[in-house]
Amino acid sequence: MTSTASPGTLTIPTPTPGLIARLNARTALDQTEAGRTFASLLLTYPAPQFEDVDPAGVELMMRGVASTLGAIPAVLPSVVPGRAPSFSVDRVSITPSGIPLVHFDGTPWSMRIAESPGWSRVMSGLGRVLLVVGLDELSPVASAAEVDEYIECAGEADRLYATVSSVADAAGRRTALRRP
Repeated sequence: MTSTASPGTLTIPTPTPGLIARLNARTALDQTEAGRTFASLLLTYPAPQFEDVDPAGVELMMRGVASTLGAIPAVLPSVVPGRAPSFSVDRVSITPSGIPLVHFDGTPWSMRIAESPGWSRVMSGLGRVLLVVGLDELSPVASAAEVDEYIECAGEADRLYATVSSVADAAGRRTALRRP
């Protein structure tokens, strides 16, 4: 299944169950300049260990992820202070057992986020989460410093998409796709 933009533009693919299962998800708690805590979730394509990937193909798949989350091109606060990302309704939900799920438009599949009790508690308490999608691959074993560098470089190159999502306390009609 694909979603299309206006005539003459690329067709953006809807994420497949296989892509959803492969996505890297990194949770973080951070603070604004005003000292307010917020929860964020970075989604990236995993850099393969022993094979080459087509960067244009990765970008197209990740644009599909961003599109189905309602994310728009992100602007780092240092570049355009005060510009906020888009707002999406209930892209994230918490199951009765406390597991966070990310929901994508155009597919019945959801992404299960690895348990991080502190992050889940803050995200649930705030009722919203910053979802960030990187258009480029990132190693699943990247260090915190490498992730920070990825965010800085991708942000400066306009390679990040973002949306703020409300958090539902029920998964609704969606089915969790378990990560291996």
